[in-house]
Amino acid sequence: MKPVDSVHYRKKIRKDMQAVSLNADMIRLLMVIEEGKSLYQISAEAEMDTPTFKQTLAALLAQGLIEPVQRDVPPLDRSFLNSLRSNLTRIVGPMAEILMEDVLAEMGLDASRFPLEQAADIINRVALEIPDEGSRIQFKKSMIPILNKVKT
Repeated sequence: MKPVDSVHYRKKIRKDMQAVSLNADMIRLLMVIEEGKSLYQISAEAEMDTPTFKQTLAALLAQGLIEPVQRDVPPLDRSFLNSLRSNLTRIVGPMAEILMEDVLAEMGLDASRFPLEQAADIINRVALEIPDEGSRIQFKKSMIPILNKVKT
């Protein structure tokens, strides 16, 4: 399953000369769609609630005004996963492996290959599984330099 962040959309020029009907939400969404933006970025810029966003995106697709573009997102290397695992093990002990598997399964990701764009989200979701607030903060702080390293 491809992560939602790897699906991008671009505006499409229709070949036919048929009239199209656009409402204000469709115009607003069409204005922020660019091929380089992920769905998350587009929805944030459009400032729409989720049901409206989904409905408007579907309407633009149905009218042939946009098209999906599948982009290859570079995967994180094994060192990130190893660092995540070792930092989490220091905090929660042997439960670290189970927590990581649960979080990756919830996100629909494969431990052997997950996208660079989701590194921060993975860290945040794993941190939410740490029951102690102080330990959660310590874990996040320990992951900041690692996250900065993979982002560059």
